[in-house]
Amino acid sequence: MRCELVGPGVYELSGFLRGRQGSAHAIRAPHPAGSRIVKLDQRLARAKIGAHEWGEALMFIAPPAEAPATSNRTETAVAVLSHAAVRPWAPAHLRAIRDGSGDVLITWVRCAHIRGDSWAAGDPPVGFPREEYVLEILDGGDAIRVETSSVPSFEYSAAAQTADFGSLPGSLHIRVAQVGESGATGLNIELTITL
Repeated sequence: MRCELVGPGVYELSGFLRGRQGSAHAIRAPHPAGSRIVKLDQRLARAKIGAHEWGEALMFIAPPAEAPATSNRTETAVAVLSHAAVRPWAPAHLRAIRDGSGDVLITWVRCAHIRGDSWAAGDPPVGFPREEYVLEILDGGDAIRVETSSVPSFEYSAAAQTADFGSLPGSLHIRVAQVGESGATGLNIELTITL
């Protein structure tokens, strides 16, 4: 990333790496020009949250840089934190290809929390005790078919498509999420693919 001072108190930011460390869901609605940013540097402190504190109302006190907590500019906030850091990241590279018989092969690539930045060939590690995904076929925002898969693919047969839509559709609106250790689904990828 590059940060260039272009005027008094005005910076131009460019060269971002998008979607790093499970943040792809946050780029769906880009921020408009002129939005405020928060500079993260070595002064950033990680809150030490115990397992018993997830889901509880916690008070955070944030004084200005190098000021005491008693400063009149100190901000306080109460937040209830979900255990979002352990949820699976959204899968990537969602694709769907129809073959000559009308069946559609839907594939995706999982995104890994641990050791997932390798440039080597092959899929990233699962990162959970078992590999499981929930795939939804949507029609007007409603799920008309929900399937689970233990591999990053699903074959949507021509017969199932006809049962769901009355005929073979020209496009599919698909949503896929990986299932985490707790059994809850993580972030999802959602895409309409023309066949």
